[in-house]
Amino acid sequence: MYMIKKASEISGVSVRMLHYYDEIGLLSPQKSENGYRYYTEAEMACLQVILFYKYLGFSLKQIKFLMTKDDIEILNHLKKQLILMKKENENRLTLIETLQKTIDYEERKITMSTKEKFRGFVYQDHQKYKEMAIDKYGKDVVEKSMEKQKGKEQELTEKFNQIFALFAENKVKGLKTTSKENIELSQRLHDLICQYSFDCSFEVFSSIGYGYKENPEFKTNIDRFGMGTAEYACDAIQKYVNGVK
Repeated sequence: MYMIKKASEISGVSVRMLHYYDEIGLLSPQKSENGYRYYTEAEMACLQVILFYKYLGFSLKQIKFLMTKDDIEILNHLKKQLILMKKENENRLTLIETLQKTIDYEERKITMSTKEKFRGFVYQDHQKYKEMAIDKYGKDVVEKSMEKQKGKEQELTEKFNQIFALFAENKVKGLKTTSKENIELSQRLHDLICQYSFDCSFEVFSSIGYGYKENPEFKTNIDRFGMGTAEYACDAIQKYVNGVK
């Protein structure tokens, strides 16, 4: 068993945050007669799972809900997250290779095709979009629509890359997010999701737009096209959505 200070040292979670987890019922350790908190091996294992979910971008409210599931369900969910993380890691390795080629190109003027410049910029993480759509349309409808992507992943990736590259270019040009060019780009992006993924309502598309700037993973990826591109694209999407309502 571990006293709270030791649990904090091992996990890297501050004592204050461990107290907060206890207060909100996320992780409540054992308590001795004098009120001292101490953590069993099982509770330390739970803390590890919480940290995994936090790293993956889940809110404490979402994590608390997930932790109410039985062990088998949590394990299956973690396995799915592991698969996604492995895919992300593959993308990062590709990005590293692309970045190295870019540096070589700039330093030694080594030839690099336009297509090579955008290898690794992947925006086909539709699992999060899919979950939003399931809430609105139901699992059967969404599962059928996801079939449309099979065999077209690379084509979809390149189309997404083109759109975000154009958003970044418009930002550099000083175009307002409300400009005609950006509204048209937002429509292209919306049509792309509808064509390759699911029948995306304006409401869901608006949520996706906010996800671009609020989800750290999405924001980091999109901002590789140019700092601030994620927020810029989000603002354009909201203008597009509000304009067609």
